[in-house]
Amino acid sequence: MENKTGTSAPPPTAFLVVSRAIAWHLSFIGAGLLWIAGPAWGAARPTPDDSLRLGPAASIAEVRVDANADHVPDRRGETVTVAGRVTAGRGRLAVSRPRLVAVQDRTAGIHVRLPDSLVVERGDSLRVRGVVTHAYGLTRLRGAEGRVVEAGARTPAPLPLTVNTAAGEQHEGRLARVRGRIAGKGTNRGGDYLRLQAQGTASPAQIEVFVAERHGDRFGLDRFAEGDAIEVTGVVGQYDFEAPYDEYYQIEPRGRDDLAQVGWPSTYLRAALLILAGGGLVGAIVVIGLRAAVQRRTQELEESRARFRRLAEATLEGIALHETDGTIVDANASLAQMMDTDREALIGKDITALLASAPSVHWDRAEGRTDAPVETELVHAGGTTTPVEVETRTVTTGDEPVHVCAVRDLSERKEWEDEMLRAKQEAEQAARLKSTLIHNMSHELRTPITTITGYAEVIMEEAEEPHRSFALQIRESGRRLSDTLQSVLDMAQIESGTLEVTVQEVSVPGVVRDVVDRHAQAIEDKALTAELDVPEDCVVATDRALLYRILNNLVQNAVKFTEKGRCQVRVEPVAFGVRIHVRDTGVGIDPAFRPHLFEPFKQESEGVAREYEGIGLGLALTKRLVDLLGGAIEVDSAKGEGSAFTVELPSLTEAEASAPAVAEGPMN
Repeated sequence: MENKTGTSAPPPTAFLVVSRAIAWHLSFIGAGLLWIAGPAWGAARPTPDDSLRLGPAASIAEVRVDANADHVPDRRGETVTVAGRVTAGRGRLAVSRPRLVAVQDRTAGIHVRLPDSLVVERGDSLRVRGVVTHAYGLTRLRGAEGRVVEAGARTPAPLPLTVNTAAGEQHEGRLARVRGRIAGKGTNRGGDYLRLQAQGTASPAQIEVFVAERHGDRFGLDRFAEGDAIEVTGVVGQYDFEAPYDEYYQIEPRGRDDLAQVGWPSTYLRAALLILAGGGLVGAIVVIGLRAAVQRRTQELEESRARFRRLAEATLEGIALHETDGTIVDANASLAQMMDTDREALIGKDITALLASAPSVHWDRAEGRTDAPVETELVHAGGTTTPVEVETRTVTTGDEPVHVCAVRDLSERKEWEDEMLRAKQEAEQAARLKSTLIHNMSHELRTPITTITGYAEVIMEEAEEPHRSFALQIRESGRRLSDTLQSVLDMAQIESGTLEVTVQEVSVPGVVRDVVDRHAQAIEDKALTAELDVPEDCVVATDRALLYRILNNLVQNAVKFTEKGRCQVRVEPVAFGVRIHVRDTGVGIDPAFRPHLFEPFKQESEGVAREYEGIGLGLALTKRLVDLLGGAIEVDSAKGEGSAFTVELPSLTEAEASAPAVAEGPMN
């Protein structure tokens, strides 16, 4: 071996060789001891959290030291730095303070109020600096600044505690899991709570599960009842108003999954106990009551049979009990009386043999019933028959079916139906005769009236006064008589349903002008003012002749009952058709007469001394014509102030016009 100068090194001495060998063996033994004791030593010396690698920080246990045991940390008011894992993220605790989170390291846990800008989630590695505070028994760190360390999310496992161990200062701020039984539940100003006690012990220790009002729907405390056993995972806390702050400990869950039912709900357990306790009693009652029930049922069955027998004997209908094949096993006195025989003579006969052979009877021997009440004839012993209605039903008495056949005598009903049919035929014949008479009278009277009015118009054109005035009166009287005949004929046709409706596009202004021109002479004679408000483009699909009759009757009434003032006709096009207003300043209508206004032959002034001419058909016919055209009519009137009639008529189609007309009431 050569040294750095190039000369050969002297051979090693024996001491050097031995020392090197001893050093090599000692290092080998030391490595083995380290390998054996490594796990225990590593467990005894805690590895710093990820947050602690960034700088020195006090352990949370040091921050929470309470040497004088006054339940207030000695370092209250100091600014400290802590680091650890977040066990409850921002806004996840059940308390009302949204910026409060929970942080714990290997030594303890603490509630931290974060600055607004810092957002953390469960499992984050957090380093935070702030002031140690204490309020309502709870130690908190009011964080001024902090940051999340990039170390991967990891949430510490919850510490298993009992109610007794959780209700104290030792584990405040730590994530824990507690089991207990609900001793009470309620609501205060802040929210809802459950009060837990230890299971199976007489310890008075309690801890509350509190959920602020703003989180109520997220946790669902209403699914639990008093007496239920539950397991709660959350951060241990406290809310005590008064020193020495040694009561009102809480566990604050972070979500719905942190509360779980343990075993059966108390409601089910109580129900099961009640069932078990009452089972024996119920069994005894059942055994005792069965015999009484059997005896009572037997007695009721006998009484029911007796009542059925009395009912069958009292009814006027014929009743027969028969078997499925139709063999009669019993019958009441009414059926025997219908058959003119004794009850004993009916027993054993076939029920179908008593009925006349008729295709209207459908007997189901398998079911022992008729499909529905059927009419047939009952054959008497002497061969005579009686019209009857037969209905059979099956009832069950015990385990045996009983077929009951009811036979009703229809003799009186048939006579009444025949009489009603004859009366209907006679009424129809009378209606036909009336219609024929009215048509014949209309034809016989209309022809001479037309001749009279025609010659009167000729005389008016050629004669001088006073003969011209006489001719005018003849013409007006003829028109009046013609209108009366037409009204009677129209009323008869409406009642009989023979008045036809011919639908066409009708110019409403043209109809209004024709009607006003018809009464122009009467308007001039009375010095009335005629006011027309009719749009020229107003068109409606209806029957022109019937529309003319409606307007003519209304305008004629307005002129007849108005001595001075005005008559107004206003037409208003609407979406469904047309609305017509006829107003006057005449005598008006007495409120007492209003209900009879549209009745045939009714007049407010009647008798020989009546004030106005007419037979009282105008408004009655108008109402029926409006109904026939699918419209409506209304009246607004005050005695001495005039009347206002409003008619609404829709645009019709051919299908609507072909529908049968129905009169509102008969013509007296």
